[in-house]
Amino acid sequence: MLQIKSERVKRTILSLSMELLLLSGILLVVNNYMRNQYLIYGSVIATLMASLILSVMGIFWMINNHLSKGMDYAKRHAKILHQLERALFDSGYYIERMVLNQKCAVIPHIDINLSDDLKSGQIRIRNSIKLDKRLEELPISSALPDEYILTQSYIADDCNDYIYEFELYHLEQLKFTSLDQFIEHEADIGMYEIFLDSRHIVPVFHTLIIGQTGSGKSYCLYNFILQMITKPKPYELYIADPKYSGLYALGNKINQNQVASSVEEIIVLLRSFQNRLEERKKEFSQKLLLKLDSDFKDFDLVPICLIIDEYSSFRASLSRYDKKTRDFVDEVIGNVVREGRQLGCFCIIAQQQSNASNLPTELRENIPFKIILGMAERQTYMTALGVYPDNAKRHFDRGQGLLVYPQIATPETPAVTSVATLNFDILKAVDRILQL
Repeated sequence: MLQIKSERVKRTILSLSMELLLLSGILLVVNNYMRNQYLIYGSVIATLMASLILSVMGIFWMINNHLSKGMDYAKRHAKILHQLERALFDSGYYIERMVLNQKCAVIPHIDINLSDDLKSGQIRIRNSIKLDKRLEELPISSALPDEYILTQSYIADDCNDYIYEFELYHLEQLKFTSLDQFIEHEADIGMYEIFLDSRHIVPVFHTLIIGQTGSGKSYCLYNFILQMITKPKPYELYIADPKYSGLYALGNKINQNQVASSVEEIIVLLRSFQNRLEERKKEFSQKLLLKLDSDFKDFDLVPICLIIDEYSSFRASLSRYDKKTRDFVDEVIGNVVREGRQLGCFCIIAQQQSNASNLPTELRENIPFKIILGMAERQTYMTALGVYPDNAKRHFDRGQGLLVYPQIATPETPAVTSVATLNFDILKAVDRILQL
């Protein structure tokens, strides 16, 4: 029966050790009858040799599984390596070679690196001519222990290894019971960064948030807004809420001159935002003379964010307006998405579903940061991400969903995210933040 090379070597070493120990026992038994001192010496030597072999094997296990990083790390490393080797063998990812006079399955070399908290890691599998294309599409999630899933995979720059990054499929959902607790956590986040959960922090960017009613979409926006106004330099916010709900109340607290609800008010708000965008362009053009290929962060400029909830509902309401007005709205959103990154002007759009009628494909593709909360329909994933990822089939509770951002996860393998819970009065918290 074909064996894996590592298992063949391990069994041979253990068999040799057992044989030496058995020989030692036999010599001791024979010595009881023959009373020969050399038999005792032979028994001792056999025992020492068996102990030495087992000790070397133990040392190799400790080095191979990085025991220096802790026993938990070593045990987790060994478990992943064993399951991965067994899965690759069962799936035929091996080359046959003669090992210790027996034909064995030689699995490609596997290198595993876990994070210090054991919540994520990276696997490198040595490439070969025979397995190249197969390794490219390796469904590695099923080979990982139950708590891990694949987040992204790619080939190394030298094409010698395929790299698979993985993380825990569940997240420890952040829970804030007071504003002080929230501010303390936010203090560790950069001026131009937004935290999503216990693991993911992203630079402020154009954002598309999709989620059905009750998926946690509004709380995701609340989280973003609270972070933006607690920065050392609070962001400039323009908030549109066609539903006239919690987001409108929040925006009214922050700046009643930069919040809108009705279609007419939102159009006026967009004109105001467009004027602010043009001001930033002029301001930034002067600064570019000081430093080429720079962006707003190089000059400590405050981000300007346009936040629109239920954007699809707003666009549907525009159908009763003239074409000039509809074109104006598309122009403003298009300009900020195409030009805003360098200027520090960003658009955050939230809606229940994504399709070409409520958000043009060109604009959607220019928004690299996407969050899909709750259980979305297959078509929503396809239009938002361009593909239907495997982990979309999982069950998501309120506030949980998938995250796509170039430096974190791709549309093919999105990361799992979980919106923080805010167990305090948000409106009172905003009043206190503004006072501070």
